[in-house]
Amino acid sequence: MSPQPKGRSQSRAEQEELLASRLRERRVFAIVAAALVVVFLGAGIAFQSWRTSRAPSAVPAAASDSAGFAPVTLTSGKPILLGRANAPLVIALYEDFHCGHCADFEEEFGPTLAAAQQTGTVAVELYPMAFIDDGSRAASNAMACAAEAGFGQGYYRALFANASLRWSSEQLTTLAEQVTGGAPASFDTCVTTAAHADWVQSINTAAAANGVTQTPTMFVDNQRVDIATVTPASLNTMISEAASK
Repeated sequence: MSPQPKGRSQSRAEQEELLASRLRERRVFAIVAAALVVVFLGAGIAFQSWRTSRAPSAVPAAASDSAGFAPVTLTSGKPILLGRANAPLVIALYEDFHCGHCADFEEEFGPTLAAAQQTGTVAVELYPMAFIDDGSRAASNAMACAAEAGFGQGYYRALFANASLRWSSEQLTTLAEQVTGGAPASFDTCVTTAAHADWVQSINTAAAANGVTQTPTMFVDNQRVDIATVTPASLNTMISEAASK
């Protein structure tokens, strides 16, 4: 048998070395990828742990928090009334306490609405929807508990001021202590037993029946508002014009 040409022998060696090199690269890539997965998983777990265990931030008092709004009686499928029942203008808000855009809405428009509630011009019908996660449902239930106990206005603001939290029962009861300085024991029980879970679900059902599929959604005097086109100044004008009708 005659020997193979030298060039062919070298080409085969080069191919084998190239294959070995690619295998080494794949092994290194797999190791790096696995390490990154571990890092990201660890970071995710740490973040969720932080969200679950961190205490809420103290929420500064606002004039609207001390407006003396009465405790609310909850009715299945009906919103929470924030403000005075005899206000000439009703604004309906559909929000989820874990909705980032809702937190942005509250930061931008909350002071305008709170001022109008304080003067008795506006009452807010709050539909605290709960469709994002378990924290949404827990926060919505706690909001119902707070409204029932008579401090819903301040609790509403405080929930959105701490929107990054996961909302464990401990966080929700701690928040109530910060808002009130001494929430009743009945509130803690209401939170830990999810006493208003059925009501929370009824709000989701009512929102769907009203054609609301996203949060935040706002109706002023029964007219749906395109929030993207509104500013605090234009909302204030809208409130003044609607209330004077």
